[in-house]
This record gives sequence, structure tokens and C-alpha cells, in this order.
Amino acid sequence: MTQFYELSADKPAMGPGGQIIGDDRLLIRAGLILLAVMTVWKLYIALVTNVLWDEAHFVMSGAHPDLAYPDIPAGYPWLAWLVTSVGGWSVVPLRLVALVIAAAIPFAVWFMARPVTSQRNAVWAAIIALLCPAVTMNGPIFYPEGGLQLLLALMAGCLLRAISDNGLKWWIGAGVCAGLGLLAHYRFVVPGLAVFAFLLAHPLGRRQWRQPGLYISAGLAALGVLPAIIYNVANDWPALQFHVVQRPRLGLDLQFVVTLIVTQIFFANPLFFFAMAVGAKKALWDERDKPAALLGYIGVGIFGFYVVQALFNKTVMIHWPLMAFVPLLAFVPGVLIGYVDRAASDRVRRFRTLLVALGPAITVVAGVVFSVMAYVSANQMQIPYSLRELDSSETENWTLAEGDLTAALARARTRFGYDVSIAANGHNSAVRLEFPAVKGRQVYALNDPDDLKTRFVQARTKWGLDRDSLVRDHAGKGVVLVLNAPDYVYHEGKAEIDFYKDICGLFDDVEPFGVTELPPGRVALQMYTARVRATPKPFAGPCPLLPSLYIGQPTRGAFLTTDDKSNYFGVAADPIGITRVDVLIDGRVVAPTRYGLDDERARMPDVLAFDPNYPKVQFDFKFPDGALTPGDHKLSIRATRSDGTTVDGPARRLYVK
Repeated sequence: MTQFYELSADKPAMGPGGQIIGDDRLLIRAGLILLAVMTVWKLYIALVTNVLWDEAHFVMSGAHPDLAYPDIPAGYPWLAWLVTSVGGWSVVPLRLVALVIAAAIPFAVWFMARPVTSQRNAVWAAIIALLCPAVTMNGPIFYPEGGLQLLLALMAGCLLRAISDNGLKWWIGAGVCAGLGLLAHYRFVVPGLAVFAFLLAHPLGRRQWRQPGLYISAGLAALGVLPAIIYNVANDWPALQFHVVQRPRLGLDLQFVVTLIVTQIFFANPLFFFAMAVGAKKALWDERDKPAALLGYIGVGIFGFYVVQALFNKTVMIHWPLMAFVPLLAFVPGVLIGYVDRAASDRVRRFRTLLVALGPAITVVAGVVFSVMAYVSANQMQIPYSLRELDSSETENWTLAEGDLTAALARARTRFGYDVSIAANGHNSAVRLEFPAVKGRQVYALNDPDDLKTRFVQARTKWGLDRDSLVRDHAGKGVVLVLNAPDYVYHEGKAEIDFYKDICGLFDDVEPFGVTELPPGRVALQMYTARVRATPKPFAGPCPLLPSLYIGQPTRGAFLTTDDKSNYFGVAADPIGITRVDVLIDGRVVAPTRYGLDDERARMPDVLAFDPNYPKVQFDFKFPDGALTPGDHKLSIRATRSDGTTVDGPARRLYVK
């Protein structure tokens, strides 16, 4: 039938079209198939990815049961202890548990979405959870984010039902989920604040203050955070000292905020992000009298909390806001379907359908890229050197140091007797040497500046694995030192230098054993055998634990181009003085340096005062034309001393592309 419109009128929307995937049962089957495929894919990632320090941190913290720990509540350390006790001393059982948690998230999203949308759209919300990178990235590693997202979806689903029918079981369910979330991580406080804002600001929320279930729910939530409160009160509030006082880097930086927001858009998937934004606006404004407003409060509240904080705190990490996307998933199917249905012609409908289809396509591309990066990370030395730049993560395989560590222990036992301990810079390095290498191994931490900042010295003191415990328990005995040397040991600031000055006085008979480089070359573990002193001695240079020949730039594992013209720098010192420093690539001299510099902007510390030329012990250099050729190389320096003898510094890996 012919239809007529006024010339000035908008052409009416075509309305709903056919369903993309048959009936609801067929859609559910498609979702389950997608879940199975995604789980198998994530299992592959889990099996090839090296142990992250966070995983080792949870395991070793859980091995020393406590009510909480300096940086985190006890939930994930307790879970790690349970899993490794049952499943064995390996990262695989931990990651299988993480995969189960991740696989449960789509079901929790369906549970959350069902009270505010149709059955079919709730299933679509669960499927979109599998296609949203911020959610589907959970599982390959044992990390709290997956648990937090699962508990948030369950809590929101319980709250929606509680405020609709006031069922006590839903209030209890919400409280249990909130309590477990607070037991898992302090970040679960943020959705709690968003719910509190809903209870204060929204008419439907204000009516809940008359419901006894609300107070039962709040009490159960408080039980989750109670162990952490008791721990912090008894230990001078280490979590507050770290997260609120020490960790933030304050200062206005609009570029940081923009970068954070853009990153979040890609984590959510650009198409889904804008659908979430439209859905949140509809829930908070257009239909603000409905229970769905709660999801808007939670999602926008979490996202806004971190964006506002990023205006003045440059340590907001990119994964912190990801929980915000979970409650907003409930709105995405309705927004996207409505967008397609409002098309005024078949041509426009096809275009909009294609545009919506780009969402899953973007996720597939992201998944392929992520898989390639995971393979690169797990096979650093088997792949062409040019591909190693794809991996910028800190996922080095520390078990590769086991051979050298075993040899160093044997050397120490030859020198000092069988009772030999192991010590590392701090907690970060110690847990990597403790898990998953040898069950029962104990590594002492030497209280590096990072441990002082995170307050983990307090925990390791309770465990008997700090610097003072090493001196108390092993005075006069042998020790293997495994020091993860920073790239800028002389440019890190006073705290790093003071740390090395202190540990130089803790040991006698220090003998360098060797340097273990972990692929792709960014981490170098310097091993020494030594004897633990009963009483520390004052610092006197030169100290064998502090480098006399040192390259500040380029850093270990850096990628340069063949035409690189950058200015690089370093330090060279010797008790009899140095007259010349040359740069070597693969053992061949390629460039002289300008030695004898004293840059007032970066003056060298007095630990190098043993050199007669001090403070003029710095050098800089540039690579001449033709010095850099494509490939995997070793960079080092050679110093000529005042008596004419030469000494070479340790080599570091350098890539040229």
C-alpha cells in the first residue's frame, strides 16, 4: 500500500525486524557454544603465560595465614592457599579456578539483567559479556578482577530483586556478595559507595531505609571487611599508609585522564562503550523512576570515581575502572536493538546491522592480538627478535634462573658450609623465587625501598623473612644474594642508594657469581655468594654489590633503530681512576665516550667517592653511523684505568631494528 508523508516530516522507523538467532533456546545454545570456545581459548593463554608476580604474591601470602596483608585483604591469599593445598604447588590449579570464575560471569550478568529487561535481552547481555574485552579478559591468570566482577553482578542482581519485592533472601545474598567482594579487594568499596549514593539520592533507594533487610545486608558486608580492619588497627594501618599516603602521585595531568578514558573505551569495546553510555543515560534520566537506575548508579559511579581521581592522581591503573562496565552490560542489547529498529529504510537497517556487527569483530581482532602477544611472551627466545618488542609486559619466566641459583647455592656451600640461605632485594623478587620453583623454599627480603613503600616489611617481619631475621638467624653463615638490579641504580634517588649502602654493610666475603638474564633481556639477576655479618659495618666503597661500570641508557632489552642518534649515558669508577671508556657491541669497540662529566642535574652519589676523579665519573655517547646493525646484540663498556689496564663491564641485551 502506498504511504504519503509531509515533506517536512521524518520518515517513520521501520520497527522491529527479524530475530538474529531464532528462538531463545537457540540463542542460549549459541551463547553456551561461544562460552566453551572462549574458555578453551583462555585455557591456552593460561597454559602458556608465565607466572605473574601477583600470583606468586597471593600464594606466598596465603602460605602465611593472617587476617589481611599490607596491600590487600585476605580473600585471594586464602583462596590461593586452599587451591595449592588441594591442587598442588603449581600455577595451573590457580588458573583453572580463575577460569571457572570467569566462566560464571556471563551467568551472573544474565541474573543481574533479568529484572530490568526481557529474557532474550538478558541472554544477549550474557553473550555480550563474553564479547566485551573488559570482562572476557578474566580467567587466564589468577587475579581478583574476575572475582570482583562476578560478585558485583551477583550483588547487583540480588539488590534489584530486593528493592522490587523486599525478599529477605535477596538482601542476604547481596550482603554475602558484598562481604566476599570486600574480602577479595579494597576496590569493592567503590561499588558500595555507589549503592550508598543510590540509597541517599534516589526515591526508590530512600524507601529502602525502612526495610530491615537493608541493615542485615550491610552487616554481612561489614563482616567481609572486618578482618582487614582488625589487621590494620593492629599493624598501624599499612593499607592506608600505602594506598592513600605513599602510592598516589599527585598533580594535574589532563593527558593522563584522556589516555585513561580512551583506554577504557577500547577495553569495553568502542561499540559497547557507547551503548553503555546511552543505556546509563536512559536509566539515570529518561527512566530514572525504575529499579534499573541502580545499575546506572553503580556503573557511572565506579567509572566517575576513577576518572575524577585521575585528575589529580597519576597512579590510577587502567584495570581499576573495569568493574564499571559489568552493571552497564544489562543495557547494551536494548540500546543496540533499538538503534537498528529505528532505521527508516532497509538500506539504513543493513548499515546499522553491519555497524553493530563490528562490535564482536573488534573483540575477535583484539583476541587474536592478545593471543599473539601471549605466545610471544612465552616463547621469547624461539621467535624472531623483531617480534619480541610486541611484549612489553613484566611476565619473565623466573624459573629459568633455577639452574644458576642451584649452582650458586653449591658454590656458597663449598665456601661457607651446608646451611646457606637465599636473599633478594625485596618481596617482589622473593616471591618469584619461592613460587612455583621449590615448595617450602624461603627467601629473605632485604627491605628494598618498594617494601618500605608498600609496608610489606611488616608482613615479612612477622614471617621471619626480613633483613633483621636474616641477620638474627644466619649470622656467620653463607647466603646467596639474588639482586634484581634497577636500570638506574645511581639515578633512582636517595632511597635506592641508601638501600645498597645498608646491604653492603651486612655481608663479608662477597664473591660475584654471575648474572642471569631473563628473556627478553629486561631483567638481569645478579647473584653473589657471601657471609652474613652478625653486626652491620659502616659503608666503605667500593662495594661489590654496587656497579663500578654502569650503563644508564639504553636500558636492558631496549629496541633501537639503525639510524639512532640519541645521547646515552653511564658511570665508570675505579680506585686508581679511569682515563677512557669505550662502547662495545658484541665485544667489538664501536664508539668512544666523553668521560669525566659531572652533570649538576644528576650528580653521582658519594658511594663512588673512592675514585680519585669523583665526582667527574660520568660519560655520555652516541652511536656513530654504521655502528647499529639489525639484530640481537650485546652492549657493554670497556674502561681503561690509569695504569693502562682495561676492565669490561657486564653486557646487556640490545635489539636493533
